[in-house]
Amino acid sequence: MATDVPDAAPRKKSELLERGKTLIDRTKLRMFEYALGEALNVLGHSSEQNLTRIAQLFRAQAKDETSKMVADWVGGYLRPGGPGAENIKRVLTSIDANVRRNYLARFITNIAFHDPAIYQLPDGREFPSPACIVISPTMRCNLRCLGCYAGNYTQADDLPVEVFERVIQEARELGTKFFIITGGEPLVYHPLFDSIKKFDDCAFQFYTSGHLMNERIARRIVELGNVVPAISIEGFKEETEFRRGEGGFDRVMRAMDILREARALFAFSVTVTRHNTDVVISDEFIDLMIQKGVGYGWYFTYVPIGREPDLSLMPTPEQRNKLREGINRIRKTKGLLIGDFWNDGALSEGCLSGGRRYLHINNKGDVEPCVFVHFSVDNIKEKPLKEALASDFFRAFRKAAPFGTNLLRPCPIIDHPQVLRKLVPKFGAKPTHEGADSIITDLAGAMDNYSAGVKSIYDSIWDKDYQWAARLHNNPRYAKATDARIPDSDNGAAK
Repeated sequence: MATDVPDAAPRKKSELLERGKTLIDRTKLRMFEYALGEALNVLGHSSEQNLTRIAQLFRAQAKDETSKMVADWVGGYLRPGGPGAENIKRVLTSIDANVRRNYLARFITNIAFHDPAIYQLPDGREFPSPACIVISPTMRCNLRCLGCYAGNYTQADDLPVEVFERVIQEARELGTKFFIITGGEPLVYHPLFDSIKKFDDCAFQFYTSGHLMNERIARRIVELGNVVPAISIEGFKEETEFRRGEGGFDRVMRAMDILREARALFAFSVTVTRHNTDVVISDEFIDLMIQKGVGYGWYFTYVPIGREPDLSLMPTPEQRNKLREGINRIRKTKGLLIGDFWNDGALSEGCLSGGRRYLHINNKGDVEPCVFVHFSVDNIKEKPLKEALASDFFRAFRKAAPFGTNLLRPCPIIDHPQVLRKLVPKFGAKPTHEGADSIITDLAGAMDNYSAGVKSIYDSIWDKDYQWAARLHNNPRYAKATDARIPDSDNGAAK
């Protein structure tokens, strides 16, 4: 394994000092990861009083306002008798110790406490180390889901395994140790698990339909310990088979049963559309996921890109707010850990794209700002990761972020569509598949109307309920009192 120390020689004494500080910080983080893994193992077979050990570790590691907030939330989530405590005990007692130590501790450490070190190329361009990198090594898939975001990528080319592993290696050297694998169907990329095994100090999650899951694969997942599948589901049988075809729901249920019996940790992933919003935030659906043994879940709002973009699949602005309210209720009453990639913008200080917190590399090697932004100026086959992170295109994304003063509207595709329309032509970004540019051409008017609808609902909610986010991120840009004086991206902040 390569060292964690950046490979470029320092040009100044200050750079050498900063490198030393980075190395010390990463050593401390590894120590925290080890301690957390041991604590999770103890909690996996011990009494409720050990819940306090987890909260104590988080408080000891917290060093800024964001990590202190995380530590406070963990303490509240794990309070004895609460739904969070019951959920975490359920998960930890149902998964193998290898998974608790090698995935869960690393996932928590590298997401909650990732410190984005800033690097500089010899020409002076700067870039941060992202918290995670999403890679689609293949776009081959055994399904043709309605509205698939990746449906128009070529399925003819897989990312060569040596390139796949080189990206992980280069990212690891920058301090990134969490990787998300998507596609396509990652289980048809045969080198996947062998590659994951080579990077046994990193954590991996892959999105899957679950249709190819079997007992052998489940055993391999547990043996590796550092990889977790997130299984796509759209609600109950009717909603799932509407998008994923006949028999899709039963195959998902079977995959979850196989993983639970193998003592694997696994997640669920929902694409929220106009047709399933109420179902996927219902108590009945969440109860089913808990019964099946899922550890956590992800919610993605449908974006009209990929195969046959369909505006009628987009949740209305009112449904998007209903999703926000529903997830907040679930977190309080069910204790199930859930991420909502649009409505959680207040927690992440807006959009994560452009290498600020993450990026996407597709099967052809195109480096995209986001898994839903299908434009690129660089290809990872032609240059190292750090060069792509320092591109003018990516730096413009980071400089323009968070695109507006309301972090409940974080997205440059559907919340601030004029941002994407400006950045793509300005930096000569090319569509990464046929039809990708429709989001900034044919659908431009529809995106403007949608974003205006979200703004009309979310701006008053932000002012009333989310000023804690302005204080948390310590940026006067988000304070209600200064909002009128700060130009929103709607008025050209991304220029």
